[in-house]
Amino acid sequence: MRFTRFVQCFLSISLLFTPGLIYGQTLTLEEPARVANPRPQAPTTQQPKLSPGAEEVSSEIGVTPLIERLYRLPERGVGGPMSLEALSLRQEITEAVVGASLEVDGVIAEIDSELAQINAIRTDLESRRDHAINLNTIANIVASGITGVVGTALQFKNSTANLGNGIGVAGAGISTVLSLIGLRQQRGGHKALGVAPNLLARLFDKKPEFHSDYPAEVWTYLNAVPPAESGKETRRALLIKRWTELGRIESIDTPKGQRKIELLTSSISQQRSLTIDVLDDRGAMLADVRAQVSLIKRDLSKLMLALRSREPEEKK
Repeated sequence: MRFTRFVQCFLSISLLFTPGLIYGQTLTLEEPARVANPRPQAPTTQQPKLSPGAEEVSSEIGVTPLIERLYRLPERGVGGPMSLEALSLRQEITEAVVGASLEVDGVIAEIDSELAQINAIRTDLESRRDHAINLNTIANIVASGITGVVGTALQFKNSTANLGNGIGVAGAGISTVLSLIGLRQQRGGHKALGVAPNLLARLFDKKPEFHSDYPAEVWTYLNAVPPAESGKETRRALLIKRWTELGRIESIDTPKGQRKIELLTSSISQQRSLTIDVLDDRGAMLADVRAQVSLIKRDLSKLMLALRSREPEEKK
């Protein structure tokens, strides 16, 4: 009887601990499943390779650290929108790019303003020159024609032959003088630009006037060596070298070259009279600067396109 009660007590105690054992076994079975299927993490993307120009402007406008921080972040949370930090970094980068682009637009606008005034003055001088040349041509035709006819007519008689020869010589002299005057008129007159920018001034280390200074980003760009070039000359040095080779300016180390630079960079405080040739050279040089500065916008666009190419891995 005692043995039977002992067995019953043992079975009761065993039944009490059986659910705990079963539950422990259940946790042991479920744990491998949790390890085998960990919680998915937010995808990350690799920073794209920027073009040399985009990498240069990125450094010049100060967004390179922001881009590096952005690409160390996950683009999106798990099943959620873009993180606030990523959104803030994108906004800072975009604002810097837009600001630099507007600075470039401002420089281009000032160059266009100066070019417009140069074209207006040049058109006026060319109009005056053409009018003077036309008058000179008419006077030359009339003088040479009349003196030629009269001189030839007087030569039919011996008594007036000498007079006819004299009139013929005088007519030839008048024609020669008018031709020399016509050669001088070909160069046109002189006229100052008046109130106009002088965007070439700072390129030659002269004083810029009337909104002619360059923003920091643009000036840094002009004084940097192009990343795709094998030489060590800056963009500004390359421009001056090209103008010298084309004959627009003499060597800047010569007195003649310095006199030409004074004309090319004149503005409000120095109302220098400019010829048509100087205006032509000044306009062509400004067009070269405009083209060089405009390339910044190309590199800025490549930088923004590189940022747009970033997408979560599951969308690719």
